[in-house]
Amino acid sequence: MKLTKTLFLGALAVLSMACTQTPSTASADGLNIGYLRLDSLTQIYTYHQTLVDEFEIAAQKIQAELVRGQENLQSEYDILSKAAPRLSKLELERAQQDFQRIQGQYSNLEQQRSGELQQLESTMNDIVKVQVDKAVEIIQAERGMDLIFVYESNVLYGAEALDLTHAIADILNNMNLESDEE
Repeated sequence: MKLTKTLFLGALAVLSMACTQTPSTASADGLNIGYLRLDSLTQIYTYHQTLVDEFEIAAQKIQAELVRGQENLQSEYDILSKAAPRLSKLELERAQQDFQRIQGQYSNLEQQRSGELQQLESTMNDIVKVQVDKAVEIIQAERGMDLIFVYESNVLYGAEALDLTHAIADILNNMNLESDEE
């Protein structure tokens, strides 16, 4: 508790000293800081939206495949249910085993597709993180930033002048335009 209070007071002192600085100039007695609004960045970073659109298309295809699988499974169950009264005990056991095999295949497919979606999302997040890190490095070098916070998780209040979101989005959008031209 004491450590948390000390850390909070220290961060508050740093922020109050830094807030007297303009975002584009650093001085020997203060910090040049800024913050990034990730939720806003995802809306104005065009390549991120492209990746999200591709992810949603893949998710829709997988969802459609799983719905077809569920429909096939239900159809097999209906067939088995209707035929069960006319089947011998041995035939019923075989039919139930076949149904369990089909059900297991569907379950495996569902797990596989879920894993594929998770991998696709992870890859997308990794791409975005690498690009955001590059953009932060660029803006840090251009503006001589000492600290860049993520607004949503580390900042209770930040003056609009310290908001680097649009500047970072511009860098990101230009990075992707340049890589598209190559």
